[in-house]
Amino acid sequence: MRTLKITVIFLLFFSSNIKAQSNLSRNISLNIEQQKLGSVLAMIEERGGFRFSYNSNILPVDSLISIHENNLNIAETLDKILNHKFEYRQSGNFVIIRYAPLELVLLVNESVGNPEHYTITGQVVDKQTNKPIRDASIYERNLLVSEISDGNGYFLMRLKNITQPISLTVSKENYKSTVTHFLAEVNITNRKEDSDERFLSGNLGDVERTWLGNTLVTAQQKIQSINIGGFISKAPFQFSLIPSLNSHGSLSGQVVNKFSLNVIGAYSAGVDGGEIGFIFNINKSNVQYFQFAGAFNLVGGNVRGAQIAGFFNDVIGDVQAAQIALAYNRVGKSFEGFQIGGIYNKVNQDFRGMQVSLGLNDIGKNFNGFQIGTLNLIPEKQEGVQIGLASNIVNGESHGMQIAGIVNLNKESNGLNIAGLGNYTANTASGLQTGAINYAKNLKGVQLGVFNISNQNDGYSIGLINVALKGYHKFSVGTNESTTYNFTYKGGSKRLYNMLMFGMNKKSVEKIYTGGLGFGKEMKLFNSVSLNPEISCQFVYQGSWDYINLLNKFELPINIRLNKWLAIQGGPSVNVYHTKQNTKIGDFGLLQEKHKDFTFNDSRYTGWLGWNVGLVVL
Repeated sequence: MRTLKITVIFLLFFSSNIKAQSNLSRNISLNIEQQKLGSVLAMIEERGGFRFSYNSNILPVDSLISIHENNLNIAETLDKILNHKFEYRQSGNFVIIRYAPLELVLLVNESVGNPEHYTITGQVVDKQTNKPIRDASIYERNLLVSEISDGNGYFLMRLKNITQPISLTVSKENYKSTVTHFLAEVNITNRKEDSDERFLSGNLGDVERTWLGNTLVTAQQKIQSINIGGFISKAPFQFSLIPSLNSHGSLSGQVVNKFSLNVIGAYSAGVDGGEIGFIFNINKSNVQYFQFAGAFNLVGGNVRGAQIAGFFNDVIGDVQAAQIALAYNRVGKSFEGFQIGGIYNKVNQDFRGMQVSLGLNDIGKNFNGFQIGTLNLIPEKQEGVQIGLASNIVNGESHGMQIAGIVNLNKESNGLNIAGLGNYTANTASGLQTGAINYAKNLKGVQLGVFNISNQNDGYSIGLINVALKGYHKFSVGTNESTTYNFTYKGGSKRLYNMLMFGMNKKSVEKIYTGGLGFGKEMKLFNSVSLNPEISCQFVYQGSWDYINLLNKFELPINIRLNKWLAIQGGPSVNVYHTKQNTKIGDFGLLQEKHKDFTFNDSRYTGWLGWNVGLVVL
């Protein structure tokens, strides 16, 4: 087998990468005196037509810079203002600034083999001290082969199917990266490699800092992430048994795959097509189109498409997908789409779409869509439909519909609130509250329930007991043609107040008692005069509880205020009396005899015109 001859062409620092020359070699002139570094970099961005990416915790952006130079290229300008302690590289429209005060050297000891199988051995050392450097990443970006130097800085790299000149990149944290180019003398083709290198911005180490990521990602893969950072390659396929045994080796965390098949589980930079893990999938950055895991998916970036897991999905970034897990889904940022979690759904920021859980749905900010769960929590705004088998809690504005088996809690309500037990609005309720107990600090809508309570009532309360703490409160004492003494509490608002009524007639042979409910409205006619149409229904006790006797009244009293706390009222009434009791007692008996009555389904109805007069305590 003929040996493939390799000639070392040149050794370049990371900043001299050819792809970066278009921007970094562009000349600019700066005449700056004592300005912040962040402002100077923004000026260079504007003139160069690109964006910088850097870690603001390391780069002293608030330090003051002075520079007076003409026609320096951008790389030389950055060296001057950053004191040669950083390296720069362009990827797309980004120029990445990386802290690298030290320099390293790649020493090639031996390179032997043929185009099918080739071996390179060497050592990585510090340029200044000549000491070996351990845990340096050495990788060939086109073949996606990588190694990590040992404790003495040595490495052994095996390459297969060589069709292009070899470029070994050496990267190490706090060191300027170098690229060593080798030119193969035979078997060079013009075939374009499928893989290429690009840059992903953001903190790509988040997934490795999670408990599962720290446990399942290998030490070598973590070292590669530290050394290589956001420079990512693409590949059409990955096969993995476990994270440490895969087709890309320790470089798997730097590769985005079109399709990945993982027998147990895998760690990769991302997915740009589909991924199936029979147990788990861990991805450093983005996943799009389709991802399935028998147990869990852990993604450090964003998800687009469909994500399904037998146990849980955990995404650090945004999600625009159909996300399904039998246990729970957790999203670090915003969600848009369809989400089903058997027990728990958690979205740290905004949610837009449909969310279903048998347990808890927890949204970090705003919700817009349809939500169903045992308990639903939203801290800011809710728009759409919210169904809580137990409760819905919105610590902000509720727009749309809330339905709860027990209680709806919100800060502001402008929609429909339906609850089996009650609704509570801490501030203003402008829609409809319906439940056994309803409370709103400021009511501007409608309350429908047994007990309706408000602090300030500018709406309508309909129920057995309506209380407006700072609203409409009146007590009246009066008499009418049927009962001698009548006591009424009126509470709610002028628009619609509720009446609790009690009456008695001592003049009858057998005492008659009445009690019931009613509603009224105060209509101002003049400064101290109002018209109060009122309708009520009262139960009439005539010596026996065996019969239902109902007195229905429509009254039209005139209310004349005498001072701040007292008024007189009086006016006509229309009465309809319903009974199945044959005994005619007292005044009701006389009224029945005086006025014509008729029977319907064994019930007797009597109607007459009446009157009422009394005092009102304001």
